Amino acid sequence: MTRNNSENKTVLFCGPIDQPLNSGRYMIAGMQKLGYDVIGYDYRSHADFMNELLDIVEKRKPRYVFTLKGEKLSPQLMADFKQKGCTTIMWLTTSMMQDWMLPFAKANDFVVTNTEDTGIFFAKNGVKNVKWIPQGFDPEFFGITGKEAGTKGAPYAEAAMIGSMGYPFYKKRCQLVTLLRRNSVDIKWWGSRLARQIKNIPYFWGGVHRAWAGKEVFMKDFADVIRNVKIFIGQDADIPISGLYLSNRIFAVMGCGGFYLGNRTPGIEAVFEIGKEVEAYESDEELLEKVKYYLTHDEARERIALAGQQKVLSQYSYKQQMRKIFDWIEETSKA
Repeated sequence: MTRNNSENKTVLFCGPIDQPLNSGRYMIAGMQKLGYDVIGYDYRSHADFMNELLDIVEKRKPRYVFTLKGEKLSPQLMADFKQKGCTTIMWLTTSMMQDWMLPFAKANDFVVTNTEDTGIFFAKNGVKNVKWIPQGFDPEFFGITGKEAGTKGAPYAEAAMIGSMGYPFYKKRCQLVTLLRRNSVDIKWWGSRLARQIKNIPYFWGGVHRAWAGKEVFMKDFADVIRNVKIFIGQDADIPISGLYLSNRIFAVMGCGGFYLGNRTPGIEAVFEIGKEVEAYESDEELLEKVKYYLTHDEARERIALAGQQKVLSQYSYKQQMRKIFDWIEETSKA
């Protein structure tokens, strides 16, 4: 399967990298830590990306073309890369299927998905080499060494969320904020302002806007919040997912040393030990019970947070995740 010389460790990375918050930057850093020479190219910010990419391949002769997402790239372009000797890899990190994804996945030699359901769908529809590998965490981008001290003074909040709120995909987050506020839990959330839409009126009535911390936080600011709240409430988008799935947020929270209390899912159960590295709930009643318990049991909460951080830093850094991808490709190519 692998076409280029095994001594060639050049990778052409095609994906969103031009903005400081793009996760493609973490992936490139992970590959570089493994010794790969990575050429980064953000196809979203170039008008003539097809010809420019072909020119890079012609001049630099990368062994791999690694695409994050790829909504603008064509199956024919992947065929052209393979014709020139490249092994093509697609990493799809979204759980929302779109029409372009299956044809593009079929055109790649290897496909990695963040959502097991997507991988199963691809395999049933002709994608030959597909594997579930979640994203990861790069501590350097967040200023994390693994030896940080605890909170400084009074915590910012007892419980916290980070991310979007409200209609159409984050209604459950609003419901949980309302539930915790009504039960006298000091909860705050960081993210973009709750949109003033008619369908968000129930959440304004529930006081969700009053729990807003007033800003969005990323990387080092994200880590600062995580280190200064007691419990992070994990709730993904309101999109039904039945198989293995882990959002990138869980790795960021735990990698920064936060105590993660999330909705129990197959993905969390597959990767982390509940009650030892992470905590989970299955109902609103159980959420309230565990929040109140861990707010009054500091030692247990801090022990779990530390174990979770050690797991993420040692086994789920982007360096580790990129190694898993390339090891799988190497083993499959030899079979």
